[in-house]
Amino acid sequence: MKRVGWLVAVVVAAGACGMSGESSDREAGSGALAGDSTQIAQWRAELIEADRRFEASVRSRGLGAWLQAFAPDGMMISGGASHPGEEGIRRAVLPLFADSLFEISWDPSLSMVSQSGDLGYTVGTYESTTSGESGPVEHTGTYLTVWRRQVDGTWMVEADIGNPSED
Repeated sequence: MKRVGWLVAVVVAAGACGMSGESSDREAGSGALAGDSTQIAQWRAELIEADRRFEASVRSRGLGAWLQAFAPDGMMISGGASHPGEEGIRRAVLPLFADSLFEISWDPSLSMVSQSGDLGYTVGTYESTTSGESGPVEHTGTYLTVWRRQVDGTWMVEADIGNPSED
């Protein structure tokens, strides 16, 4: 399936999981009443902050920080292929992190969280630099990252997909 198709499927699935700001009487994993708009706004802000910490950690610590952010059964979707689990993700990104000119930064612009507060996603833009034949090559694009809240309250990446801009 093409990257755009995966992106659409993830967004549709996220919508089907009840990611909205509407009220609900279900209980959230944190013990708060799910669907409370104040609680959802707080969870959305937490998720944006988790994404920003992920970005800062990768900028300072590299590959190890990238891998540590993913759930054990997480996956990356890039280059038209799925890369499941830590080893699949490592193989997919190792060439990038091995590049002496590689740098990446991203900025989340939107987050959505399920009414139960245990599943969410962030959307934003990224910029990266890699080595090219005649020097550094700049890349830009958008991304969607699906997150799951862990038992300890932290967020881990379940799935990540980047969509390069058509320059």
